[in-house]
Amino acid sequence: MIAYNETWLANIRVQNILKKELSRGSITEDEFSAILAKYPVLFYSPAFFVRIGLFILTCVIVLFADGLLSLVFMSTGLIEASGWPIFLGLLSYASLEFIIATKNHFRSGVDDALLFLAALQLTVGVAILLYGGAENYLALSIIVFPLCLFFTIRFSDMLMAAFCCCAFFSTVFFGLEKIGSLGLNVMPFVLMAVSAGAYWLLLKYKNQARLVNYANCLVVAQTVCLLTLYAAGNYYIVQTLSDQLNGTSKPIAFGMIFWAWTMILPLVYLAFGIKNKDAIRLRTCLFLIAAAVLTFRTYYHLLPVDVMLILGGAAILAIAYAITKYLKMPRYGFTLEDGDDVDLMDNLRVESLIVAQTFSQPTTAHPQEGVKFGGGDFGGGGSSANF
Repeated sequence: MIAYNETWLANIRVQNILKKELSRGSITEDEFSAILAKYPVLFYSPAFFVRIGLFILTCVIVLFADGLLSLVFMSTGLIEASGWPIFLGLLSYASLEFIIATKNHFRSGVDDALLFLAALQLTVGVAILLYGGAENYLALSIIVFPLCLFFTIRFSDMLMAAFCCCAFFSTVFFGLEKIGSLGLNVMPFVLMAVSAGAYWLLLKYKNQARLVNYANCLVVAQTVCLLTLYAAGNYYIVQTLSDQLNGTSKPIAFGMIFWAWTMILPLVYLAFGIKNKDAIRLRTCLFLIAAAVLTFRTYYHLLPVDVMLILGGAAILAIAYAITKYLKMPRYGFTLEDGDDVDLMDNLRVESLIVAQTFSQPTTAHPQEGVKFGGGDFGGGGSSANF
């Protein structure tokens, strides 16, 4: 189902592991080059800044091409039809499939731009076609979710995965809003349950071999689920949404529960991240701790803002310095050094690659020059005086 060559995708994972082993000194340059030759990657994947330039250039080219087509067909009245953006989106999608199939582009900036523009044009076109451009966020979420899900499965794109998750949760949110007061009252708890369930499913299936090409997408999805789980119970967010939806400003029900959720959940993420050595939860909790502090500061003013910022910055610097010094030597499975990523497909062992490469070298068919046997002149096979 994925558009890219799966063999080359597997070879990329092999090469990434080999690069880490080479940097550690576990293999030599010759071994590294020999193994790379057996695991080639023929994708066109330029450097980061070239990728950005190609992304911008492709967007400009597509927009000019769409504008030219619109001018050509202006007299026919086709561009006024609601299906015109869909037609342009299908052209972008066809161009994306063509550039991947024939030119082997992979994260080159060109395929990124075509994917983004195709998703945008198709979303706008379907929204206009079905709802006439009316302000219907539930309908827009329902359109975006399956479209981004398809693009995620087809192209294993992290941005599409993030949009897909956001569209899923917004579908739940706006669907509950349509129910009325009952939906508004249970909305935070339903979003908590849905985001927690989605995160549990992602954890359950993330190590499956058939999903190895979607590892980065699953990481993005897990992060969105963790953020949504926290946002669903954050006191400030719940209070703000309640005021906007009800049109009045009054204390929310179960306020203490939401305050406890706001302040404790980041610490829960931190505890489980440390226990399970989960980098996703560890990095997410750092962001959420700052969100919890800002939420508390919004309602309770203990110190002036400048004093709070100075004290907070000093505390963060001191903690970072202390942890850096402490983890210079590995302790309890944690270290300051970059960790190794475990291959999700087959736990590749570099030693096996080296051995396989060694035994695949052709052997010498004849003895080396200078080592000559024989010389016997009689039936017993013994040596004569000429030996």
